[in-house]
Amino acid sequence: MARAKAKAKSKTPESTVEELYFRSDSAYLCLILNRRTQFVRVIDFRAGALPAKRLYIQSVAKKENVAKVITLVEKDEVSSWTKVGFVREGTIPGFYKRSDGHLCGCVIGETSASIEVSDAGVKLTDRTINAAKKASKDYPAKIKGASVKEATEKDALSARDKVWKKGEGAIAPFDAFGRDAARMYFSTTYRRCPLNYISVEFQDCFGHSLFEILRRPETESEMKALIAGLRQVGDMMQDRGIVSGFSFAPNDDVELSTCFIAAGYRKTGLLAQALPGPDGERRDAILWTRKLANPAEQN
Repeated sequence: MARAKAKAKSKTPESTVEELYFRSDSAYLCLILNRRTQFVRVIDFRAGALPAKRLYIQSVAKKENVAKVITLVEKDEVSSWTKVGFVREGTIPGFYKRSDGHLCGCVIGETSASIEVSDAGVKLTDRTINAAKKASKDYPAKIKGASVKEATEKDALSARDKVWKKGEGAIAPFDAFGRDAARMYFSTTYRRCPLNYISVEFQDCFGHSLFEILRRPETESEMKALIAGLRQVGDMMQDRGIVSGFSFAPNDDVELSTCFIAAGYRKTGLLAQALPGPDGERRDAILWTRKLANPAEQN
């Protein structure tokens, strides 16, 4: 008879993010639960398409009011997750240093049927990216007057709390995405425009890094500051041996998409209902990735 145990380990005093573990004779999962964004990342320690995995994830999702679940796996594990109701939504080149990470996602709805991005959502994404590609050509390789500096965790999280409390323009929560990862914060500005912050969570052993932007740029100066920040921080991650960078952003934001493209990122995925919106509705998200280095060339 299978034995199933679940335990939670609080990662912050407010329990905004928790690690939930499920273990049975044939399954072993870690769920990184983010209550702020109603989002769960699943880390699977044992491959295999088991209904028990889906049942446990669904039970946690319903209990915690989770809207979106994702997992990142090797290519040969994708079919196991699609068999239990997930949808293949994107790829992160070099996520495992010498192999890609394949992102499978699931929207938690009233039925067990997989929910994918609608045709209207795909068309909106295409319009956003086409407009962003055109606009990105206006930004030079070097933006003079931009200032990018390492920031303290205290300053970055203080700014995060203010932006998320207002609920306007917030993009990323600067919460844990992976297990046992390191994190750095940077402030960026251009000619005295308001500071924006970039957080990078990275794992040297795997060689990947999650780039998070605190708030969307609203002016030309803020766009220049963000482009310079994404470029410079990406170069810093490359210098320390990080192979890939990735980020999630709303699929309807032309200005933010312009910044990513101008900083060398490209779209490699589209996630259904992945991000919380200011009006309470979930928004589809573009998966932006940048290959920072080729590990084969580092030997």
